[in-house]
Amino acid sequence: MRQLTYDGVPIPGLNDLVRTAIRLHPAPGEPRPDESHFGGPLLWPGEEPWPECPVTWPPDPDASDDAWRSGHPLDGPVPVMVSAAQFFRDDFPELPFPEGTDVLQILFCPLEHDSPYHRGPAVRLVWRDSAEVGDIAVPPPAPEGAEAGFLPEPCVFEPCSIDELPRLCDFPQETRAALGIPEGASDDPEGWPELDHYSKIGGWTAWSGADRVDLGCRECGAELRQTIALATQEHEVGCGCEVTEDEPAGWSFFHQGVLNIFTCPADVTHPVKVRID
Repeated sequence: MRQLTYDGVPIPGLNDLVRTAIRLHPAPGEPRPDESHFGGPLLWPGEEPWPECPVTWPPDPDASDDAWRSGHPLDGPVPVMVSAAQFFRDDFPELPFPEGTDVLQILFCPLEHDSPYHRGPAVRLVWRDSAEVGDIAVPPPAPEGAEAGFLPEPCVFEPCSIDELPRLCDFPQETRAALGIPEGASDDPEGWPELDHYSKIGGWTAWSGADRVDLGCRECGAELRQTIALATQEHEVGCGCEVTEDEPAGWSFFHQGVLNIFTCPADVTHPVKVRID
């Protein structure tokens, strides 16, 4: 890769900040359980219990590490989760699949939950080996009171790759110094490449309103990494592909934001964190 410049000046370390994201370009469709998708049927084993919301009180160990302020009482019914997304390794090898797994399943509890960092659905990630799935479960209906904005319409993907540079809050100190950015500055440098909202795997977080805080792994202390972004709106920016539907999944996250899922680079099975921005 050629040495990247800013305002015509080569900046040491700038090339190292480039991350390639896989933009998903979701489009309405009728996916099967053995396909990658948003909101379609999951390849879920018939003999395995359908998951319930992990944000109970106290929270289940499988809950995301988001300092939940409250949860579903254990002495009452706990809502079942719904299919949010499914990704197969053959389609998206860029995902950090643990050894012996080849499919990632994302489920939502489609009720609103409250943490210091966001309000929205509870999220559970399941990594599994598709070869071990025999009969496929029939999912239960969405729980009573489910938020319509947390129940995605079925979508298939038309992915492409796009190189991204981070927002200022993700700059390492040496990059700030090389660019002459003063202490306490919060705006990206003038003319910096735009990082907008769209669903993707990998890349950088398009921070806009939320603060970038408390993203260390609870288990090992490693800095969690942006892994998946689920966007309310698919903005037409960056990759040059046509966006035919700007809200294909029909979901909506806090002022039409993006639900970002962060995983541990040392062990993806460590507790995840979610930020909606």
